[in-house]
Amino acid sequence: MSADAPAGEEQGSRLAGGCVAVVLVGGSLFTLVQAVPESAYVLIGAAGTVGVQRARAWNARRREPAAEEEQPEPVDIVATLHEAADPGRSVLLTQIQKVAGLPNTRAVRALLGEAGIRTRGVRTPAGNGPGVHHEDIPPPLSPESDTPSEGCLCSSGANANTNNESGEGAREGLRVELIGQAGARIIDPNEARRRHEVRAR
Repeated sequence: MSADAPAGEEQGSRLAGGCVAVVLVGGSLFTLVQAVPESAYVLIGAAGTVGVQRARAWNARRREPAAEEEQPEPVDIVATLHEAADPGRSVLLTQIQKVAGLPNTRAVRALLGEAGIRTRGVRTPAGNGPGVHHEDIPPPLSPESDTPSEGCLCSSGANANTNNESGEGAREGLRVELIGQAGARIIDPNEARRRHEVRAR
């Protein structure tokens, strides 16, 4: 109780001080309005304008920290998806939500949509419902150290083989010609009269 008492007394003294200030300012303004009405209107307008500006500035300062705290950290949905899913298993949206710390599954769905990952009904050991099927989970990103350098990795030096020079120039090999949207014709130049047609089902 001793901690609450000074806070209550301080608030009460502020309230009393504010009431006294309002009575004094209001009384003097009322007297001024009755004595010189024209100049009183100008002074009241100026005081009102200053008061509105200060109130807006106070309100903006009060809301700034709240706006900074409300901005969540960006979520790497692909990494979160791999963390939530067992290898070769589908994962529910609610499981992804818990791992990512998101407020609801609607936010999870939005992040998955931005990443181009399909959501659909799935069956998991945790239950059935909307989620990401194991075939739709993208492969994990490889570390940057595994990426090849931009330089040429091929070796063009001579080797110890004796069959490096065949003596023949370039020749034509198998050719594939597309037939419409669902088929292809494979042409073998060694068998000029035979052509194989392959149709997709």
